[in-house]
Amino acid sequence: MSDAPTQSPHPPERLNFTYVPRKGLLKLTIVNLLLSIITFSLYRFWAKTNVRKHIWSCVHINGEPLEYTGTGKELFLGALAVFACLFLPIIILGAAISLVYGPDSPALVMIQFFVIIVIYVFWGFAVYKARKYQLSRTHWRGIRGTLVGSAMTYSLLFFGSLLAKSMSIGWATPVMNTVLQEQITNDMRFGDAAFKFKGRAGPLYPTYALCWLLSLGGIIAAIVLVASSQSIRDLFNSDMAGTDPERLAIYVTVAIVAFFLLTLLLIPMLWSIYIAKELRTFANYTRFDGVPFSLDASAGAVIWLAVINILILIFTLGIGWPYINQRTVKFVVDRISLDGLVDVDRIQQSQVPLDKRGEGLADAFDVGGL
Repeated sequence: MSDAPTQSPHPPERLNFTYVPRKGLLKLTIVNLLLSIITFSLYRFWAKTNVRKHIWSCVHINGEPLEYTGTGKELFLGALAVFACLFLPIIILGAAISLVYGPDSPALVMIQFFVIIVIYVFWGFAVYKARKYQLSRTHWRGIRGTLVGSAMTYSLLFFGSLLAKSMSIGWATPVMNTVLQEQITNDMRFGDAAFKFKGRAGPLYPTYALCWLLSLGGIIAAIVLVASSQSIRDLFNSDMAGTDPERLAIYVTVAIVAFFLLTLLLIPMLWSIYIAKELRTFANYTRFDGVPFSLDASAGAVIWLAVINILILIFTLGIGWPYINQRTVKFVVDRISLDGLVDVDRIQQSQVPLDKRGEGLADAFDVGGL
C-alpha cells in the first residue's frame, strides 16, 4: 500500500482578466501587409490568424495567457468551400443567362435579388459559425470553448430581428438584441461549463428612447444648419436658371458633405450612450458556471474608443486594423470581471467535435470581428 500523498484539488478561485501587451504587433502588421500585396490578398487568411494569435496571447486570466490554435489554412479552406458551393454556381448561372438571354434579361435582376436575400438570411449563420470557430480555437489551461446550438436557428432569429427593427423604425432593437444575446450566450461553453444569460429588455428602453430622440433632433439640427448657411441661401435666392452649373455642383456637394459630417460625428457619439448601457446590462445578465459578470463601460469610454479607432482607420488607410482589434479587446478585458469564485478544476474538456474549416461565410460577407 503506497504512502504517497494524494494531490488535493485546488479550491475555487476568482478569475481576474488582464491585458498584457506584447511587442511585435507593428512588425506583424507590416509583414502581413507586404505578403498580402504580393499574394494579391490571398495571404489575408494567415494574416488574420497571426493577429489573433498575438492578441489572444496578450489576454491573461489569473496570469495565464489564452492560446489561439486556429490556422490560416482552415480559414482559407472555409472561404474556398463557400465560394465553390454558393457563389460559384450563382456566377455561372448569371453568366449563362446573360449569354443566352442578354445582359438586360429580367432573370439577372431576380438572381441579384436572390443574392441579397441569401446574404440577409444567412448573415446570422455567418456570425454564429465565426463565433463557434473562434471559441473552439481558444484555449486556457488546455480547455477550449465552443457553441452547442444551431447556427440555422440563430440565423433565422437574426433575420427576424432585422425585419422587426426595420418595421419598428428601430424601436424593437433592445428586445431583439436581448433575444439574440440570450440565444448565443446560452449556447456558449468553456469546456463543459455553461454560460447563462437571463434578463429583460425593459431597463434598456429609457436610454434607447433618449438616444433615438436625440438622434432625430440631431438630424433635424444638421439639416437646419446646412440649409441656413449663407452659401445655400444665396444659391436659392438667386435666379436658378442663370446659376453657373459648376457653382451649383459645388454648393450641393458642400451641403451634402457638411450634413454627413455632422451626422456621422454626432449620431455615433449619441448612440455610444446606449451602447455602453447595453454592454453593462448584458454583462450583468450573463453568468459563467453560476457566477455573474460585470462590465465597467461608460459612455465616455465607448466614445473615446470609437473616435480613436476611426482616426486609426482613416489615417492608416485601413492598415491599422490590428491595432483597432487590439484596442477593442483591451477595452473589454480591462473592464470586465467575474463577481465570485469558479471551481476551475471541475471543468472538463469539451466533447463537441471541432469544425475542420474556418469561418468562410463570415469572410465572404465581411462580417465584423477579429
